[in-house]
Amino acid sequence: MNNVTMQSVGGVVDYSNQIRLNQYIENIRFQDINLKGAIDELEKAREFIALPDHILGSVKSKHGEIAEVFEVRFGNADRIIRGEDPNYSFDGVGRTAMEDYLKNNLPIQSKFVQSNLSMDAVLDHLNKYPDFVSKGGSYCIPKDFYSQIQSWAKLSPEELSRLPSSEGGKIARNVMDRVKELEEKTGKSFQELVEPAQVEYDQVQLNRAGDTIDTKEQEIIKVDGERREEYWKMAQASVKEGFKVAGISAAISAVLSFVTSLFNILKSKDKRMNELTKEDWEDILKQTGIGAVKGGASGGAIYALANCAGMPAPFAAALVSAALGIASLAIKLGRHEIGFDDFMYNILDLSIETAVSGAGAAIGQALVPVPVLGAIIGSLVSTTVLSLVKKHIFGGGYYEFVKKASYEKAYSDEYLSLVKAFDKCSSVVNESFMKYARNMDLFQNRRNGSKTKGDVDLNQTLYDIVNS
Repeated sequence: MNNVTMQSVGGVVDYSNQIRLNQYIENIRFQDINLKGAIDELEKAREFIALPDHILGSVKSKHGEIAEVFEVRFGNADRIIRGEDPNYSFDGVGRTAMEDYLKNNLPIQSKFVQSNLSMDAVLDHLNKYPDFVSKGGSYCIPKDFYSQIQSWAKLSPEELSRLPSSEGGKIARNVMDRVKELEEKTGKSFQELVEPAQVEYDQVQLNRAGDTIDTKEQEIIKVDGERREEYWKMAQASVKEGFKVAGISAAISAVLSFVTSLFNILKSKDKRMNELTKEDWEDILKQTGIGAVKGGASGGAIYALANCAGMPAPFAAALVSAALGIASLAIKLGRHEIGFDDFMYNILDLSIETAVSGAGAAIGQALVPVPVLGAIIGSLVSTTVLSLVKKHIFGGGYYEFVKKASYEKAYSDEYLSLVKAFDKCSSVVNESFMKYARNMDLFQNRRNGSKTKGDVDLNQTLYDIVNS
């Protein structure tokens, strides 16, 4: 049952990893859509400047409408690339209306005029449309003009008055007078009424507009890369998630330990649930606590192996299960509760069981599309089949099978040496008989008086026969 518990923990780890992987794939898919949407906005800006004859104004004033288009397209691209809904629009806005575009459904008037850093144009528009601000309208001026006004606004009236004309003192005082007039007419601050554009005054000139779009495209691509990197980091394993998996694993292991302990006590003591004693329940709760601790530690170890070592969760679970089992056997060996042979044979038995359990869990996860449950079912089925094989084929287990095989090998090795000795003895006896036969032939020839060349003396022959 320990292997099944470990595989259930492995199932939790595998499910956690799969959630992160699926989320990463989904995020990348959406980011692909976002990138396309942002680039499409920039393409619309390119299409606009590609037909300068359709842009309002003279060659020197066409930058005004270019600025409006850039603000809308660039603003939308910035939001789309971050997965946000675009909030700039030309919908329902006439080319000569009091507003140039909408932002968050509120009217915006763009003013890209050099005169007093566009503040003259802002006041002229407000005088023409006195209710523009009361209807939620606001103004947009070049980014560099806005920054300059902000720096002057930090000066005290005395510092502003002492600013020499050579350092822009005259224009600074004129601009700040108009800022003050705007605030007095509307009852709102400059920051509430005016916002900086995304581009500077020079960047919307017709001869530089194409380069400005190219620069913006590089910014979008950079943001896209940062978003993908962020998604990749989110998809990586973390200590926080490891603790979360360990907690879930502890809970699952505790439940399985409780059920297993309860079943074993009911079966071994032949009792019913209502017949269990206080000692029985204490034993069950003790095993449950041990299971929780073991499950939590195992969950953390399996999570680390699966995410740091790149090991599939079922096999990481099998490795942890085997390690715990070997550690338990090592403790018994150290206490002299088992011998070394028992230690080695049980390691073999344990290794095969954990390997089969891991393979079964992997198959179960593939066949049963329910997280964790597939690993439990696969592991349970594979270990059950293995127990039947051990019982009916290996005579109760690998321990006895391997031990018998060891004895048979030892016997066969000893028997083989005896066979070799017997074979050697047989060769010597056979050689002696051959020599005896030859000598008997010589003796017989001597008796028959048929001594030939090369015959030996009869006494010598008899001597050789005896000594043979």
